Amino acid sequence: MAKSYPMHKICFFFMLITLGSACYSQGFYYAGGGYNAAFLKSEGLDYVINRYNETRPYLDETMPSPHFYDGLTFHFGGAANAFFWDFGFTYRSCVVSATGVDASGTEQQRDVKNKWNTFDVGLGVNLGNSDTKALMIGINTGLNSEKSLTRADTPEDIGVANFAKVNSQFKIGFEPFVQFIVATENGLGILFKPYYSWSPIKTDYIELNAYINQYTYINDPSPIEGVLKGFGLSIMLVGYGEDN
Repeated sequence: MAKSYPMHKICFFFMLITLGSACYSQGFYYAGGGYNAAFLKSEGLDYVINRYNETRPYLDETMPSPHFYDGLTFHFGGAANAFFWDFGFTYRSCVVSATGVDASGTEQQRDVKNKWNTFDVGLGVNLGNSDTKALMIGINTGLNSEKSLTRADTPEDIGVANFAKVNSQFKIGFEPFVQFIVATENGLGILFKPYYSWSPIKTDYIELNAYINQYTYINDPSPIEGVLKGFGLSIMLVGYGEDN
């Protein structure tokens, strides 16, 4: 029989971590921006892309699954002893393409762009800091915006074609993370933040499927749901200082 642990013992364990970290922590603050990259996957979005490839045997280059997202991120935060807080905005997007000569004899290119932007508030524990480094763990709670856009034209003109917005949804998301800052004595530092991104709310990609697979979507299931989730890493240049 598996051993169960009462909730009061679990709470007591986390209190020990918090109290222990407070013995080695002081206050600090930081602010900055940088680059974000993430490997995110949604079963529903992958289904739509796979159907696009399956129903177009003329493609010279099939459309890959939109899994690699990157963009810019900006954050500021601080700590008071063991308590840690953070506010931020992250822009992520992924663009995938397919090309081929259609039945009219014209070479066509289709682009699909998926955007995943977040405004988030992070709370956590300051595990320890000095005048040149800090280590934290926490979780972000964010307002996430997911948008699916697409465009089609010849490869020569695709760069000036406008994207049409097809799907758009706001939802709550969560990102547990570890954050490490290493800085020089004059306060210029680098922040590393690996995280896992997930939302409990699904996105229905049926509108995107109907838009890019207009002749075959009627035979596909409805709804076509999925949740973007996966691991990511933010690397930022920050100003860092202790709050003594």
